[in-house]
Amino acid sequence: MKMLLRLLIGLCMTACVASASAEVSRVAFAIGKQQFKPGDSIVIEQVLATSPKLGVGDKVVVRGHYRLASVPKAKLGLFVTHRTKADADSSAKSQIAPAESVSGPFELACEITYEGDLHVSLYPWSGGESFGDVYLTSSATSK
Repeated sequence: MKMLLRLLIGLCMTACVASASAEVSRVAFAIGKQQFKPGDSIVIEQVLATSPKLGVGDKVVVRGHYRLASVPKAKLGLFVTHRTKADADSSAKSQIAPAESVSGPFELACEITYEGDLHVSLYPWSGGESFGDVYLTSSATSK
């Protein structure tokens, strides 16, 4: 029963992200804080969202490419950092992508469910804390 419930929730989340693609449009964005190990990078090329504010309730799609030199493989993740102490979040498949080569493109998607800082980060393949991050904001709110 629990497995069926998890499967249904996963399918619903996938359907929500798929339907979000039809609702989103290009958003002007600004790059904020970045930190990477030597040779690693994440370049954000396009941000699409349901509103230009990148705020709570918005569905967001981020496209770009990465360069990975510090480790042979990693994971990319699109997340919102909590501004206050909170429990760990669950994540949708659309928020995580493998980085299994020296460089490559990515597309990540999420829904912003609370106030925080939107970022794309590199994570160890086997799990753990990020070792590279790029934060982004809406140009509409960063002025």
